[in-house]
Amino acid sequence: METMQPLLLVSYGAPERQEDVVPFLNNLFAGKTVTAERIAAAVQKYERYAVKTGHYSPLNAECRKLIAGVRRESVDGWLMPPAHSAVYWGNLFWHPLLVDTVAEMAQDGVERAVCFATSAFDSPSGNQRYADALESARQAVGASRGLRPPLLEKLPLPFDHPLFIEAQAEQLNKSGEHKPPGTPAIVLFSSHSIPLADAARCQYVQQLQSTCRAVIEKSGLSLPWELVYQSRSGAAEHWLGPDIKDRIRELATTGQCQSVIVSPIGFFCENMETEYDLDIEVGECCAELGLSFFRCKTVGAMPGISRLICSVAWSTG
Repeated sequence: METMQPLLLVSYGAPERQEDVVPFLNNLFAGKTVTAERIAAAVQKYERYAVKTGHYSPLNAECRKLIAGVRRESVDGWLMPPAHSAVYWGNLFWHPLLVDTVAEMAQDGVERAVCFATSAFDSPSGNQRYADALESARQAVGASRGLRPPLLEKLPLPFDHPLFIEAQAEQLNKSGEHKPPGTPAIVLFSSHSIPLADAARCQYVQQLQSTCRAVIEKSGLSLPWELVYQSRSGAAEHWLGPDIKDRIRELATTGQCQSVIVSPIGFFCENMETEYDLDIEVGECCAELGLSFFRCKTVGAMPGISRLICSVAWSTG
């Protein structure tokens, strides 16, 4: 069996218990000017979310499923041996923290690894932040821990990979099957809003639009679609829009649809933005307006994504 170099999965990280929430937020907001009111509001949001769902965030669990899928793929296929050390996992803001994982890799004698980040599209807050975090972790391991960090090669963004398109289309079709037949419906592809200034210096919007078109074509659904944004944390006039809830209200007012199918195309794994901002807030918005609401699941834990990661890692290795 041929082998490939070690793989490092990199994600944001998320709290899994009540006592994790404040330390996680402190890590997330470190170095930023954030008011006490904003932190308090974030804590309250996690508490409301936990009351409704019974957990604090699905993100870490999603990453574990993704890693398990990669390991199964490598065992069932031909890519790498079923060794625990072959796949590592590090987060930017919560345990397992990226710097600790890179230190572990150095201690294991890893000299070079390929890295897959749970961010499919180009943006300063996504792709670039991961790239910067990988280099910062290497420097920290070398400078403060006296270890020789491995070379870390970030894998290409998967936004246009055929397996990514296929997985997104499969999830869209699953939700589309639940739509009442004969009722006007629209597909809203949703992604995290970013500042307009950031969008102007990257390919975020262009990549999203291209992927949305490819997914609709692959799905075979003959439904109108639009790209919308969510989870904005700044003034509307300075951030990408339209906001998903604002757009749904407009659609309801004009009577253009009776059913809304939301595909969180900009989110790789289930997280607070999908399960709270969409399932809860957008779901309640649709209910108030008398619209049927269907939300596609993210693709992160799907078998096709495990195959995508292994195939890209193999071609790079």
